[in-house]
Amino acid sequence: MVTINRKKVSTGIAIIVIVLIFPWTCLNTRAQTDITFNPADKFSIPAYNGNISFAVNGTYSKATFENDTWTFTNLRLNGSQPLENLKFSAQNSNVTILSYRASNVTLQSVRLRYLVQGEGKQIVNFGLGAQAGQLGGADWSVITTNNANSVFLTQGDEWSITHDGTLVIKGVNGNVSIVQYSFLTSLGNTSNLPFYQQHSVAIAAAMVVAITVIVAIVIKVKSREHLAESELVKVLRLISKGSALNKK
Repeated sequence: MVTINRKKVSTGIAIIVIVLIFPWTCLNTRAQTDITFNPADKFSIPAYNGNISFAVNGTYSKATFENDTWTFTNLRLNGSQPLENLKFSAQNSNVTILSYRASNVTLQSVRLRYLVQGEGKQIVNFGLGAQAGQLGGADWSVITTNNANSVFLTQGDEWSITHDGTLVIKGVNGNVSIVQYSFLTSLGNTSNLPFYQQHSVAIAAAMVVAITVIVAIVIKVKSREHLAESELVKVLRLISKGSALNKK
């Protein structure tokens, strides 16, 4: 019986190892295929006389150029949260992307900051899907900052948003912040988060269950081992008493 229980303990330990290691293994596997970039790298848009670069080092799994738009997949800027998909195009302007921030609490928000030189046009899509475009201008803000003065741009005049969540910002120069915010029940889209954040609740629950099972098995094994030892002691005592009686 003790041997069987030890096999259960080994199985339980294997479950915990899988639960703890598998998500990080997936991340490490993806990290090995990522492409690195630095501020010197330029992503040009010749037909639009535009350029895109980044202010910090980072990685992406893929960067494609189609329809005069750069699409970055699994973009990770140093010091920023990961962004699963970012589509960016610049017309008659040079853009330097500074940072990306995401928050997922009661109020979900995303914030992209970039520096633009040249009063052209920028076309941006965070990959949030059609729901983001349907929320309307109340859930989006485009802010410019120059000489410590922040100005909220006017929707319909200086910026607009399409039904699929694509923003078009025009005629701005300097620091630009694009902010999208909504209650989680309204948007409910976490596709831009990595695996372990998308499924953090399920992973935590699985870890608790696995650990509980292992602890129960270990306690059961220890109890049975202790019981077996007690029975052995009793048998040895009986044998000892029998030997003593025989001598008499």
